Amino acid sequence: MTKCDKTLFQSLKILLKVTKMPDQKTTSEKKLVKKPNYADILCGMGESRVMFRWRSSLWKLLWQELLAYTATFILISMVYRYTLTMEQQVQLEKLIRWCRHQSTGLPITFLLGFYVSLVVKRWWEQYCKLPWPDTIAIFLKGLVVGPPGEKRVMARVVRRTIIRYCILAYILCIRQLSVRLKKRFPTMHELIKTGIVRADEMVRIGDEESVNVFASNWWMPLKWAIEILQKAQRDGLVTNAPGYSHMLGRISEYRAGLSEVATYVHLPVPLVYTQVVHLAVYVYFAVSLIGEQWVIWRQPGDEEVDLYYPIFMTVRFLFIFGWLRVAETLYNPFGEDDEDFELNELLNRHFKVAMTIVDENEEHPELKKDIFWNQADPELIENPEMDIEEGFGDDKEDFVFK
Repeated sequence: MTKCDKTLFQSLKILLKVTKMPDQKTTSEKKLVKKPNYADILCGMGESRVMFRWRSSLWKLLWQELLAYTATFILISMVYRYTLTMEQQVQLEKLIRWCRHQSTGLPITFLLGFYVSLVVKRWWEQYCKLPWPDTIAIFLKGLVVGPPGEKRVMARVVRRTIIRYCILAYILCIRQLSVRLKKRFPTMHELIKTGIVRADEMVRIGDEESVNVFASNWWMPLKWAIEILQKAQRDGLVTNAPGYSHMLGRISEYRAGLSEVATYVHLPVPLVYTQVVHLAVYVYFAVSLIGEQWVIWRQPGDEEVDLYYPIFMTVRFLFIFGWLRVAETLYNPFGEDDEDFELNELLNRHFKVAMTIVDENEEHPELKKDIFWNQADPELIENPEMDIEEGFGDDKEDFVFK
């Protein structure tokens, strides 16, 4: 920026301050003004809106079962009240009281609570153990450099190839477990079309058609990555011995994460425990169809309230069956339910970020002193004038390191 341009910029800046209206709101004040949202008014504010969502909600999971269960309950109630004789009603009332008494001793909350906590814990641990290639990419970017010239180009090839092999191992391992990745890459030919693997590499890996993850060769690309790193060290592309050791450790941790996820899926929650929990819940609510019926009032001591609709049983159904549906939904996080892992988006993110880190498409921003330079007590506050200065391109040459 020339001296004339700076003078013009300062004049324009003063003009903007002078002509500013007294009631004109600044940028920070405008952000505080929030337009009323009619959806918030109708459905509530904050966390109360959770009850009105549909995707992954309790209502989406249970509305069919609740409708069928309520209809069955009302049908039994109609038969009891309008089709049975007096003697038959008395006998059914004895059965109602007996079922009501016996159903109170079933340990539903204990069995279901422990089971759901176990499934949720496994679901979260499986996601946490999914490895991310970012750390490997950062180590490669900082340690596999090489001197300027042909070796610098070779270092770039090494970094990109190792990241490609890491992503390939991720796909080959997780596609054995995930329905979404299996649909996206049903065979190795789809992987060749994406460019993540070459035809000669596919021949060495194999067809990968086995459904058993332990029979897969998903580990082979990581073996190639180790061999490429060894050659890069011999060629002088990696000169830091501790850094080389750390890179091998990060690749080993990446392989360990994939192995642990595969082990989680291969060894699920014991089937007998799942069957016990489901059997207890189904038997409890089957007995409740009889035990929760309202008895017709005939004499003192009978139920004084006579309702056709099972209000509290409906609430209990939503609680217990909702709890059970949570476990069923999270039991296999590699499926296609609403709460299952979005592995396609996660894979796209890993590939884009890791390749961007190890590549040399652009230089980093110019090194400058920040605006807090020499401030004893810097504060992070909004400065609306900074956008105007940057928009006019005032580079402040005295702040640039040379």
